[in-house]
Amino acid sequence: KQWYQRRVRELPAAGELPLAPVSSRVLSATEMLVSIDSNKSNAPPGMQDAVDKNYQKVLAEKKEKQDKEKEDQLKDINPALVARIRAKEAKKIAQKMTRDPEKDKELAMLDRLETIIRCLRVLYVGAGKGSLLLNDVTLDISSNPRMNMSQPFVAEHVKLLVQISPTWLSIANLRKKEYLKLNRNIDTNIVLDAVRCRQDKLK
Repeated sequence: KQWYQRRVRELPAAGELPLAPVSSRVLSATEMLVSIDSNKSNAPPGMQDAVDKNYQKVLAEKKEKQDKEKEDQLKDINPALVARIRAKEAKKIAQKMTRDPEKDKELAMLDRLETIIRCLRVLYVGAGKGSLLLNDVTLDISSNPRMNMSQPFVAEHVKLLVQISPTWLSIANLRKKEYLKLNRNIDTNIVLDAVRCRQDKLK
C-alpha cells in the first residue's frame, strides 16, 4: 500500500487533454456549385462562365439520373397511362423552351422569397421597429449563412417583394437614404400566399 501511494505521488501532472476533432459535413458537388452559383455575381467573368458550364453539367447529370429512376418506376404501370404522363411532361418542356428567360429568373427568385420573408419578420421583430435602413437590412440577410447570397442579390429579392406585397413591405426615401418599412400587423402567411399566386401565374 505504501509503495502504491509513493508511486502515485511520483507520477507527473497531466497536461491539457487534446481537443475533440471538429467535424463538418462535406458538401456534395451539386450543393457546392449551387453555393458558388448564388455568389457568382462577385466573381470575375471567366469564373462566372466556368461556374455556369459546370452547374449546367451537374444539373443535366442529375436530371438523367432522375429520368432513369422514373423509367424504372413506370415499368409496371399501364402503357396508356405512361403515354399520357410522357405527353404531359413533353408539353411542360415545350412551354419552358418557349418561355421568356426573364420569367425563369423571376420564378427562381420567387422560390427564395419564403426564406427571405421569414428573415425579414425575425429581423424587424427583434429590432422592435417598423422601419430600417434598406442597406442594413440587405447586409444583415446576406450575412446569414443560410442564405448564401450577395447583398445586391438580396436587394433584388427585397424589391421584388415590395412589388408583390406593397402593403406589407415598402421603400421610403428620407434624407437621401432608403428605408424599408415593414407592416408587422399583416400576417406573413398572407404575403406567402401572394408569392405563390405570382408563381402560379408564371408557370
